Amino acid sequence: MAVRIRLQRHGRKRNPFYRIVATDARSQRDGAFLEALGYYDPMTNPANVKIDTEKALKWLRTGAQPSDTARSLLTQLGIWEQFVNPGAAPTIEEDASEELPVKTEPATADETKEEEEE
Repeated sequence: MAVRIRLQRHGRKRNPFYRIVATDARSQRDGAFLEALGYYDPMTNPANVKIDTEKALKWLRTGAQPSDTARSLLTQLGIWEQFVNPGAAPTIEEDASEELPVKTEPATADETKEEEEE
């Protein structure tokens, strides 16, 4: 049985909420799953992501293949690095200490014109 780590969509229309689950690759997107590993809420700013590290590493070590999005989330939390390089296990505190650049957009067209004139 091929096992995948992927996102299972929940929530209402235009308000998605995802569970990160280990599931049989043949099952439907929102179908039966083997184990829930965490959740991903993209609607908050910044997005909330919580994954149980021990469960995720257990499934990765047994051969589960993450989807592209699941791998991206695992990488953000440092779990993928722990799987690839077991000796170099970064902590979440190290990841949180790095400040990410924030993109800001002008609130109005008037502010944009003022910035261009300066």
